[in-house]
Amino acid sequence: DASDASDAPSPSPSAPASPGRGRARRELMTSGEYILLLAWFSVIMPPMQYYIMSIGYQLERKGDDDGLYTSLFAVLYGLAAALAPPAGMIADRFGVGVGQGVATSTLAISFLILLSPSLPAQVVGMAFYSVGRLFVFAMYFSNLGRRFGFEHYGALAGTGMLCASFASLLQYPMFTAAVDGGTEGENAVNAGCAAAVAAVFPYTAWLAARERRKLL
Repeated sequence: DASDASDAPSPSPSAPASPGRGRARRELMTSGEYILLLAWFSVIMPPMQYYIMSIGYQLERKGDDDGLYTSLFAVLYGLAAALAPPAGMIADRFGVGVGQGVATSTLAISFLILLSPSLPAQVVGMAFYSVGRLFVFAMYFSNLGRRFGFEHYGALAGTGMLCASFASLLQYPMFTAAVDGGTEGENAVNAGCAAAVAAVFPYTAWLAARERRKLL
């Protein structure tokens, strides 16, 4: 009767559809937003890999003769994994654009700190790098699910990883340039890495604004 109908719980509102739901794989892979995501991921990857390859060498040149700071980097790098849940919460609460902005800015700062000859300062830089690297991967995969859905998730994720893997090969000539160029070469490569990473920050600001507009 009418009273039973009024007492029945109302159905919960369905979650908003993913922007990529119902779209063909080709359409998603040729969309401007996906291409920008791949560009961000591929531009950031060579500096990230170069940092890993060169940090021990750079710390030694700054005076880490006993390897203490190199060992400390390994510890900081491992501890950064504890920030994975907060990274996911940031993506959920504020959007992947904000999360990608955090990743981009912390990585850029880590390369700027490498320009300093101070060993103690490198502890801060290594912490920034470790956090930034974790955020890069967390936000890349979160972006794919949040912005493009899961129907073609594997193809989208794999294509991005392939592009970034090819781009990461640049770490080898970058390291060679740093070693052959001495202190000036190191500083030039580190400054170039900071500039390259900073150059993709506007994309993260655009994405954050785009997400915010859709939430209002």
